[in-house]
Formats: sequence, C-alpha cells, structure tokens
Amino acid sequence: MIDFHNHLLYDVDDGPKTIDESIEMCICAHKQGITEIVQTVHFQHPKMEGKNVNYDFLMKRLNNVQAEIDKRRLNIKLHLTAEVFYLPNLLNICKNPLLTIGNNKYMLIEFSSNIFPEGYENQFFDLQSYGVIPIIAHPERYRFIQNDVQILNSWIDRGYVIQIDAGSIIGHFGKNTKNIAQQIINNGHFHLIGSDAHNSKKRNFCIHEAYDILQKILSSKIVNQLKVNSESIIQGEDVFSINYYFNSKNSTNKLYKLKEKLIKFLS
Repeated sequence: MIDFHNHLLYDVDDGPKTIDESIEMCICAHKQGITEIVQTVHFQHPKMEGKNVNYDFLMKRLNNVQAEIDKRRLNIKLHLTAEVFYLPNLLNICKNPLLTIGNNKYMLIEFSSNIFPEGYENQFFDLQSYGVIPIIAHPERYRFIQNDVQILNSWIDRGYVIQIDAGSIIGHFGKNTKNIAQQIINNGHFHLIGSDAHNSKKRNFCIHEAYDILQKILSSKIVNQLKVNSESIIQGEDVFSINYYFNSKNSTNKLYKLKEKLIKFLS
C-alpha cells in the first residue's frame, strides 16, 4: 500500500523534529501495511519562511531516514516531492525537481483554507499545457469548497486529480469536514486517499483505517482502484476517476445502494 501525501522528514516543516520521530512515523506506517511513502514537504507556504527546501538537502534527509528504516527491515520505500502552496507562479517554478513526481507529470497543490484562490484556473491551464497535472490536496478542508462542493464537478471535467485526507474520512478535522468528505466520496469526485501524516500521534498514518471504512461501504473494486491510482502517480501514469463507477451506464442499482450506505455510515 502507498501513502501519497505526508510530512515525514525531520526538522523541515511542521512534521517531526528529529530523525527518531521520523522513524517512529515509519514504524507506524509499517504497522498500517504501507510499503511506499511519498513524502510531500510544504513548499512556499507562509509557515516555511526561512526553511531550507533545497532539493539536494531534502534528498540527503530522505536518504538518512531510508537508511535507518532499512536497518530495521521495515520494507518501506521513500519518495520525495512537495505540497506546493498555491501562488500565481506555478509555471515559473515547475521545473524545480522537488515540485513534481511521476516523471514530472504531477504536482500536489494546496490552497489557503480560508481564502478563495483567485486566478487558479488560468494557472492550472498553463500548468497542464506544460504537461503537469495538478493534484489538489484535501479540498474538503477548504472553506470555499465547504460552501459549494459542486465546484469539484468542474475540477473533474478539467482533469484535476483530487486527493482526500484519510483523517477527514475518519473525523479528525471535525464533523463539518467529515460531512464534506462524505459528499465528495458520495459523488465519486476523487482519485486518491492520503494520510497527510505529521507525526505518530494525533496526525498519524491513519490511511488503513480510512480504507477500512471505504471497504465497508464501497465495492472492493473501487477501493483497489484508489490504491492503483497512488501507484500510477509515482509511475507517471494516468489515474482513473472514481466518478466513473457511479455514473457509468454499466453501473447497477447496487452502486447507488452503496452510496446510500455511505451517507448512513459517515453521518
């Protein structure tokens, strides 16, 4: 199992402070059944002022952690990319090797929680024209999405990849965020689940728990597709929209009943 989106590297952003804490997170991930971790350091976020986000420096940190977990035979492979805070400069910075993954095909992007990202459509269009596909991190946590979840309809149509936080599904970010995650899942407007882990305690690798919830209310085929999508991101391959399973002409009443189960289970 792959976890795409977490903050594993020590003393880099708001994740762990020491390498020992990074290793504790890896042990937690191992217990979850995770075999690959895509570490996504915050980039150009206001909280990152004065932080070292040099690619070579971060790769050295990543290799340090990889060496320690290899000693412990945890069977986890680490990857490095970033969670890019949205600013109207994406095309100017996308050549930075830290910022894309999957043979430079995908970029994980987060918005401000409370401020509507003016002009993002044009920025994303330019990015896609350059060959980079935006992955939008945890939309269920943005106020403008909470006010109008149907915005995700256009995001799917435009080819954006949508990643939901596992903690949102479980309820770690409050009832409102959980309800918005429920609506997004109910509409099939997502492609990925990521832990967004920051430590081994309250913000840990809870992705297995989230998959367990989805396994109970969705078909195993859908859950497997979510896992395949994470692998496809790393390989630079296309991902498959979960929306297909709900809207396909081949869908049966069974899937619509599953949607009803989802509402009851997450409420």
